[in-house]
Formats: sequence, C-alpha cells, structure tokens
Amino acid sequence: MNPLLENAMQHWNMVAPAIDSPKNHQDYLTLLNNIEDAIELVSNRENSPLTGLISAMAVSAQKYEKAQIEALDGGGLSALKYLIKLHGVRQSELKEIGSQGVVSEILNGKRALTLRHVRELSKRFSVSPNVFVK
Repeated sequence: MNPLLENAMQHWNMVAPAIDSPKNHQDYLTLLNNIEDAIELVSNRENSPLTGLISAMAVSAQKYEKAQIEALDGGGLSALKYLIKLHGVRQSELKEIGSQGVVSEILNGKRALTLRHVRELSKRFSVSPNVFVK
C-alpha cells in the first residue's frame, strides 16, 4: 500500500471531523471557528501543510451555505437576509448596494436589487448571482 495513504488512514479519525460537512448551524459555526484558528496557525508561513486542510474546510462551509441558501423560499431577498445574518454583516457595511437608506429599502421590500447589486453581492458572499434572482 502507498505509505502516504497508509499514514492518512491512521490519522483519518482525527482529521475527518475537521472537514466533515456541517449537519446543522452549530456544526457550521464550529467549522468557521476551526477555519479561523487554522488560518491563524498558518499566518506568515507559506506552504504550510495546513493550507490543504483549510481549503477542504472552506469547501465544506461553502457546501453548507449553498444548501441552506437553496433551501430558502422567498427569492433573492430571503437569500440576502440569510447571508447578512450568516456572515454577521450590518446594513451599513453593504456598500455594494449603496447608502444605508437604499439598503433598508431593499431589505424591507420597497426597492428591488439591480443587476449591479446582484453582481457585487455575489462577489462579496462568494455565491452564484442566481441566488439573488430566484
């Protein structure tokens, strides 16, 4: 057997929980904390062996986010509200949309997202633009 794979198998039980897909919101939050801790550990160290682990954890987090967003009913506005809550973003921090007044109007359903808003928000939250046009 390949020695690298054999070594990985011996340590898999310790690594698997770190990259498992979250089953609920608490698992997701734990995963995000683990990602932050791992990033701190590798800061200022290029080619750290943890870089691959961080990437795998990020993929798990993104899969969870995508599944949660796709499960939402109510279209783009619901998705935007969910992403704001998920990422702990304040209305005043959504410069992509415009002033806090514009953000408030959009979140209250008084104004629709424009194509520019959708493009900028999809970049900010690393999601498909389709999330906002359901």
